[in-house]
Amino acid sequence: MVGCILTIELDLAFFRSLADCDAANARVQYRLSRMRSGEDVVRFFTQYASWNGRFANGVAALASLIGDSRQHFQEAGFARATADRSNYVASFIFDAARDEYDDHISPMRDTHRCMAQASLISMADFYGLGDDVLNEPDPVALSEVNDAVMFGYRGRYQGSGGAVGEIFSGMGYHLGSELLADREFSLIDEHLRGQRNDLVQHLMRSTIELAGGKHRCYAWVGVHSGHGGAVEADHFEFAVSGVKAGLQYLVGSSQDVAISALTNGFRAFAEDHRKFFLIGAN
Repeated sequence: MVGCILTIELDLAFFRSLADCDAANARVQYRLSRMRSGEDVVRFFTQYASWNGRFANGVAALASLIGDSRQHFQEAGFARATADRSNYVASFIFDAARDEYDDHISPMRDTHRCMAQASLISMADFYGLGDDVLNEPDPVALSEVNDAVMFGYRGRYQGSGGAVGEIFSGMGYHLGSELLADREFSLIDEHLRGQRNDLVQHLMRSTIELAGGKHRCYAWVGVHSGHGGAVEADHFEFAVSGVKAGLQYLVGSSQDVAISALTNGFRAFAEDHRKFFLIGAN
């Protein structure tokens, strides 16, 4: 099968139908409401940064998985050496990794992980907490959802789809992360500005030097929020384009197998999202 006709519309409405986004948003808001003290704030964001820090590596692994699958993505009418389109499909996924590893906002190398760490240091400083909370080990439930990230990006929720199922399951997991994270960061931004604006102003005025550069302390939330850089929304659109390109050039497997795996991966992320926001919610 080459150049198949897409039988469903892979748009925002389709992906929203795969998870209860309202319930996901409500869990985010409830978890934020449980932050009473400065220690609660720093602990939540330390755990959130731990989880978020896994996604850059997952995206890079997925892009490599796709790119290394030449036999599955071919364009008709070309000789063997010029027909594979796997790197082209992977490029839409790699767009997210490109930002994760260097956001290009400043002239120095500014990874999203460094942005998050700068935020944590500045938050702890604002609340006068020292390093005690930052030195706490991840709770078991967090370690489990952290480990699930690479599991999801490597396509382990494919069902019976084989190698093609792994690829599309990984893309589904990625799409879930980008769709839910866009609103998630916006809710965090809204909560902080509405309930802890003194902290926000401190973070916006502050920079932290680490990894050989000076990092702005509110940039992590700012670039991800829909009110700011909205990078998650951009990454979602890129990933949808990657899925469509993958289906366009797919050979040796059915569209139904691919979309089933895509759906499984998306729903798997939604479940991991649910698990994360239950940590510390009681």
